[in-house]
Amino acid sequence: MLGAGTIGRGSRQAVVAVLLAVAAVLLAAFLASVAGAKEEEEEGFGDVPGNLSHSAAIEILSALDVLDGTECGPARFCPREPLRRWEMAVWLVRVLDGEEPAPDRSADFVDVPDRNWWTGHVDRLAELEITFGCSSKPARFCPYRAVTRGQMATFLTRAFDLEPRSSVGFTDVEGHVHAGNINALAAADITAGCATDPSRYCPGSAVTRGQMATFLARALGVVPSAEFSDVVAEHDIRHLVSSYTTHHPCCQARVTNIQRFADIVHGAVVPPWERLSLNRHVGKRTREKGFRYAGTLIGGELVNTVGGGVSQFATTFYNAMFWGGYRDVSHKPHSLYFPRYPEGIEATINWPDVDLVFRNDTPAYVLIATEYTDTSVTVKFFGDNDGRIVVGDWKSDEGILTVVSEGGPRARVVSADVSGRSRWTSPPPPLIRGNPELAVGEEKQVQSARQGWTVLVTRTIDQGGTRSVREWTVRYSPRQRIVEVHPCVLSGSCPESDETPEDTGPPVGGAGHGIPTGYGSGVS
Repeated sequence: MLGAGTIGRGSRQAVVAVLLAVAAVLLAAFLASVAGAKEEEEEGFGDVPGNLSHSAAIEILSALDVLDGTECGPARFCPREPLRRWEMAVWLVRVLDGEEPAPDRSADFVDVPDRNWWTGHVDRLAELEITFGCSSKPARFCPYRAVTRGQMATFLTRAFDLEPRSSVGFTDVEGHVHAGNINALAAADITAGCATDPSRYCPGSAVTRGQMATFLARALGVVPSAEFSDVVAEHDIRHLVSSYTTHHPCCQARVTNIQRFADIVHGAVVPPWERLSLNRHVGKRTREKGFRYAGTLIGGELVNTVGGGVSQFATTFYNAMFWGGYRDVSHKPHSLYFPRYPEGIEATINWPDVDLVFRNDTPAYVLIATEYTDTSVTVKFFGDNDGRIVVGDWKSDEGILTVVSEGGPRARVVSADVSGRSRWTSPPPPLIRGNPELAVGEEKQVQSARQGWTVLVTRTIDQGGTRSVREWTVRYSPRQRIVEVHPCVLSGSCPESDETPEDTGPPVGGAGHGIPTGYGSGVS
């Protein structure tokens, strides 16, 4: 990222986490505003060529109805013209609210016409405390004045709840009234500045309509961030195709492994018709690479291995690939079911034998970006699916899939069905093992029992009048109950007690010190 100075990916993560949470809410709000999706392909803007650096952002915002009424002429966008303040108000309010303000509002600013169609947008922007006008006494908004790049940074920082930051390396913003907000925008990878060598932002220059479209689309996460400007230009990566988020408790060793795995995958580029293997891309998980010991499912039981827990990343990655419509070359579901993953539509991974491989079976390059917070991980696939964008989230045994943009007639449309559970299987007899750290008569349940079952997964892809359907079964094994007791219980060598405490019932296991009773009962 240009002008990033000493701010690395890890230190930027807090800023991106806040932006991600806000953008997720705003993307969901878009669904209501575009519920009546257009059935016919948009003609587009005649003055926005496909090779223009801002064309993808303009196309996406147009598909989301953000730009309606702010065109500069019939089928014209004027991407190189300065953005006026009233136009900025319209775009931001539509993004933030997902709906239009009341049309009959009177202006709060003396220089904003009463009951103009965009008057409500200006006033709503003031209500949200994103703007305080251009002057007071009397309150004025200066609606026809061009927005500067410095002002734009402040508007977006307020709109997306970003925290002002100290210097990120721009040589022309120190001491500027908008400096903290400019730095916040750079730290969140929304801007890369206006020039390099030296790194500059040009805060006093007018922001063009094309630039503002890109800044806004980056803030929403529907086009790649400024970090990937060179990659996007080289490979013509258009827009977000699919994104998926899963959640987890914070502050565990497995979370460190998930985030380390995400960092290594972040920025991977997959050419058309090529494959990506997660195991081959990341390599063996080692302490030297920053992985820690955490639980790995081996033989039906969680045991600590280096890199344990990264199957959560694999499942998140798999869902982004699945809903984006890309080719599933190889994946393996978990042998046991975990509610933190979507049932049936999930994947595990283990070095070196259990891998997740997908093929980019499209003519467009794919960029994979990852983001995470203390309690979630997100995988994003950027490419070209004719403008179609799908965002998914799985939390607390419940998922939400949002179609942010329906896309054009060439888009791949993915639908899926997971059948009800069938072919139930009972767990095996409990496993009882010794643990010398336990007292005689004490028992510790390491793992509870649970039945197994089977589901049928059906994935359908519709594109341009053709349909492909694939079905497969996912079998979840029953889970064995595991209990630990003092080793003398297993050998029958525990010393006899001379006294039996009152009101405690019989000793564990009934008469004597044999195997505790109740261990053959199956599900607990």
